[in-house]
Amino acid sequence: MFSLLSLSLEIIFWVATFAALILTVIFWHKFAQYKWHHIAARFSLIIFIQVFALASVGITVNRYGDFYDSWSDLFGAQQQLAKIAITSQVLSSLSEQDIRKAKTTAGGSLIFKEIIQGAQSQVSNVVYVVASPKIATQLKLPTHTIGTNYQIIELLPGTPGVPQTWIGSMDGVTTMENLENANKIQPTILIIPAINVVPGQDTECMNFDGGAQVETWITSDMQTFAQKFLGVDSRPWGAFGYSTGGWCAAEAAVLHQDQYSRAVSLAGYFQPMFSLGMTKRERKFLSAKYDLVKVIKAGATNTKLMIISSVKDKFAANSARTFINQVDSVVPIKYIPISQGGHNIEVWKPYVASGFQWLNQQSTQTP
Repeated sequence: MFSLLSLSLEIIFWVATFAALILTVIFWHKFAQYKWHHIAARFSLIIFIQVFALASVGITVNRYGDFYDSWSDLFGAQQQLAKIAITSQVLSSLSEQDIRKAKTTAGGSLIFKEIIQGAQSQVSNVVYVVASPKIATQLKLPTHTIGTNYQIIELLPGTPGVPQTWIGSMDGVTTMENLENANKIQPTILIIPAINVVPGQDTECMNFDGGAQVETWITSDMQTFAQKFLGVDSRPWGAFGYSTGGWCAAEAAVLHQDQYSRAVSLAGYFQPMFSLGMTKRERKFLSAKYDLVKVIKAGATNTKLMIISSVKDKFAANSARTFINQVDSVVPIKYIPISQGGHNIEVWKPYVASGFQWLNQQSTQTP
């Protein structure tokens, strides 16, 4: 079966749609009689064309935005990743074989794809690691080490969404490469984990009582993975997310200030929104646990935040303004309102560079 993100699949669906439409117009006279089987045929043809047209549009939009990575992801099926995931106990440091398997971008970065089981969360899913051109050069040396001049930024996608969106549609890797080549940011390691790790459920990067521990997956598990795989030290990370990933970035930076010193929320929000079907008990528990304003006002202020949102994206803009009004006097916040556009990638993409540059400016050079 063709991949959900393949160009071949998109072409096949559009060809089938237009072929059915053209043939229906040409041979419509053959079904023009008022007999039940002719009526049924006309009805079936109209439904077929509409279904394929909608599916074609959906496939095109999905390829553009990288919202779903596979058919199983789209239909909420289990991908059996736990069977092939590498556990922290057997995870080894980056090797010559890993470097050979990595994808080299046109700009010179190395992209590693790993399927791991979180050391603490036990979540099994995909994480991408991107070594910027200067770090890639270091890794290709016989020692395969990253050196000491680097920053670590964790990129978090939206919902629906996959890590590849940062690599593809959002131009995250290309933007990072251009900034590094222009000496506007230091050499950068990007950690890009999947956040939609429970099929059919928007977990919003939270730890559920008796359920998925997604907060742990994106924070301490990613740190453990990066330390074992790349040999990074304990220097503070930056977090950068869009939409739901913007909430995840703010959540991680506020609740894990021992790991993160800064975060960028691009079109994100600042309190859990909760998926349908969640019980009142769960909502109450999670609302209290993930009250970022309460945490900040209680004294957790060792972090810096950048918030970017479109004024026409009412949901994100209102959430941003409310949050800023509540904590701006407590923690440093840089706010960039976008004057045009709504909640979509074309609006966000021009501000990826702004986020990277701000994160670099705020980073500490000392481990």
